[in-house]
Amino acid sequence: MNIILMRHGEAVPFAPNDADRMLTPKGKAEASNTGTQLKKAGWIPEIVFCSTRIRAQQTADLVISALGSDLKPSVLEGITPEDDWAQSMAIIEKHAVDQSLFVFHQPILTQIVGHLAEGNPNFDVHPRAVPATAYILRLNAFLPGAATLVGACQP
Repeated sequence: MNIILMRHGEAVPFAPNDADRMLTPKGKAEASNTGTQLKKAGWIPEIVFCSTRIRAQQTADLVISALGSDLKPSVLEGITPEDDWAQSMAIIEKHAVDQSLFVFHQPILTQIVGHLAEGNPNFDVHPRAVPATAYILRLNAFLPGAATLVGACQP
């Protein structure tokens, strides 16, 4: 199966609480740009999930729009920056199907990619996970080192 794991676009640095941080105009452009790149590369998700944070939901909506799709993202609990990467990966595994997109956060994004692709959650994943980076992984199981990083899109 192929899955896409993506970081949200640039968000405002401060809000009354972290959950309320919205995308900046730059972050909106980043999300749209990454969505366009995914479409051009032929990576069209069939289902989209995002975290409970507004910035991830906005990113998911903008990617879907750039893809020209009418999908609606499903919001998942347990994939926020404060969550444990291994528990977050289990949530992703539970929902993952071929061509699914998950929009969530650092540091758990690269910890999951590092674990799946290299067997090490502390692996220095390249390209770096700047805002709106999407990693495309091919895997048969959510086991250490069982995935191949087949591509990445960045704004």
